[in-house]
Amino acid sequence: MKKKYLFGLVHLVLFFFLGTFVFSRQTVEKISLTKAIEEGLNKNYEYLNTILDEQSAALQRQISSKDKLFRIDFDASYLYKSETMIIGIPAVEIPGIYTVPGREIEAGLHHSYDLNIGLTQPLFTGGILSNSIKLNEVRQAIEANQKILKVNEFAGLIKSSYFQFHLLTQKKQSLQILEKKLGLHRQRIEDLRNEGLVRKSDLLETLSKIEEIQANISDIEQAIESERIHFHKLCGYYPEEIDAAYKEESVNQNVALSYFEENHPVLKTLQNQADILALQKKINSGKYLPQISGFAKLHYGKPGIDFFKKKWALYFQGGIVLSLPVFEWNRLHGEKILLDYQEQKLLNQKNKFIQDIATSLEILFASLQKLEEKKAHITQLLEYSKEDADLKEALYVERQIPNVDYLEALLTREKNALLLQEIQIQIERIKVNINTLIGKSKEDAHE
Repeated sequence: MKKKYLFGLVHLVLFFFLGTFVFSRQTVEKISLTKAIEEGLNKNYEYLNTILDEQSAALQRQISSKDKLFRIDFDASYLYKSETMIIGIPAVEIPGIYTVPGREIEAGLHHSYDLNIGLTQPLFTGGILSNSIKLNEVRQAIEANQKILKVNEFAGLIKSSYFQFHLLTQKKQSLQILEKKLGLHRQRIEDLRNEGLVRKSDLLETLSKIEEIQANISDIEQAIESERIHFHKLCGYYPEEIDAAYKEESVNQNVALSYFEENHPVLKTLQNQADILALQKKINSGKYLPQISGFAKLHYGKPGIDFFKKKWALYFQGGIVLSLPVFEWNRLHGEKILLDYQEQKLLNQKNKFIQDIATSLEILFASLQKLEEKKAHITQLLEYSKEDADLKEALYVERQIPNVDYLEALLTREKNALLLQEIQIQIERIKVNINTLIGKSKEDAHE
């Protein structure tokens, strides 16, 4: 007896540890929605392209910064001339002493060669190079904003799919509970009918309701599978692998609008574009200022700097070049006006964007308030419908009401329970829409 007791105790301990292991394994396999978003971003080609765009802009900024440094070039040339210049020196007679005979000297060669390596250093460009570097820095910031915008939009898609999946699964669970309840009721009716206490119509009514419920479950299962596949396509996980405790962060309307105006990537991009136009004005103005650069060149050519010597020679040249536009038909003024027009268009675009988002936020917060009010009413209505269903079940058993009245009360109770779940999901989805609109869909998400 003692051995049998010990053997049973060992089995109980093993069963406990096995259950703990399985439970812990299931718990570990659940991941956060934030991680799912991050994993999905790593597989999203549009987001990966925004990273490449940002890296390209950063590289372009580095390249433009090198324009202020000196440049070394190598040149090689060959020149053929069918004729060369002949310099004739007439004879010079010194009376009574000596006569210097005349002669002809060939200047240059039919075949000329030149090899040179030169260094050029910009000295003053009217701010063109400095402002060009700043312009590329702003363009890099624009690409960074585009990346944040894509993250924000993608996070909103995943969250919407996540909540849609849970809404559908809750609908299915509610219908399955109702189906089970109707199944028990059907069994009770069959028992009563065998005793001749109820009519066949009561059974047919119940069976019809069960068939309707099963048909609805089939439709919802199809919708669940479609949403499940869609979610997996977005992030590489299935919704059931995600921690179901996720709740979207709530913000009030004033905080949301303030956050939007300070942080939204579209507004930052519009400001960056305005900065680009301002820099472009400076660059255009710089084109009409003196452009000064220094140069130095080392030549090795035949002939060299002396055309009368027909041999290879090494020589050096250096100097400063100054270039200054004198008259271009008031081109600068016209370019400035064009940029002013673009600045005004950007300002109008920014104001319209702020106005549209403010209106959308107002609508969303009004909807959120109404849903919260409706949620309170449906919660109370659910309590009433539960009590009504229990009461009518008892009345039907006592044969005081027809079967259809009980079925209607039962359906009403489950409809209210499902409606309450739908409202809660709708509230979460509106919060997602709000956070997506103001540009904080991912970075401020919390579990």
